[in-house]
Amino acid sequence: MKGPSGKIWYLALALSIALAPVSLAGSKRSAKAAARNPSGQALEVEPSPPLSLDVRLINLQKNSKGGVASVALDALSDLELSEVTVTVTLPPDVTFSDGSRVFTQTLNLSAGSTFTIPKDLLVDKDGKHIVTLEATGTTPQGKAVRRGMAYKLLVGAQEKLPEAKDGAIEYEGVPGGGA
Repeated sequence: MKGPSGKIWYLALALSIALAPVSLAGSKRSAKAAARNPSGQALEVEPSPPLSLDVRLINLQKNSKGGVASVALDALSDLELSEVTVTVTLPPDVTFSDGSRVFTQTLNLSAGSTFTIPKDLLVDKDGKHIVTLEATGTTPQGKAVRRGMAYKLLVGAQEKLPEAKDGAIEYEGVPGGGA
């Protein structure tokens, strides 16, 4: 094998011998990745808080003014949390069935569990009422966890949608439309 083609062949052989360990290591890594994800699709992992809150409207019994709303307050835990204090605060025109406007309960949540608190709310007048929830607790490592949320309770009212402009709903980003 004399001439330029022989030299190219020897160069290709030398490169393949030199790069063989690198390509084998790469194939081992991809085999490990394939074992973790057999479908071959890219995994997408989004971070989530260890504690989340949710409010669900179960039933609304409408009266001539106001009504009775049955809700379920959910606390969901991804970690084991101790002494989680859930506090629910109601607006002025809404009370719990016992007449109070603030509800507090302390509980322990195990990992992957959901704790549901059913409540009846007495609403004095129609309108949009904001119910606030807050939960605080600690992880086994002693780190504090705090979550909060607001729930919009509509009784005898509907949320006004923004006006459509050229077939699209336009949400105001700057008061007055900006310049």
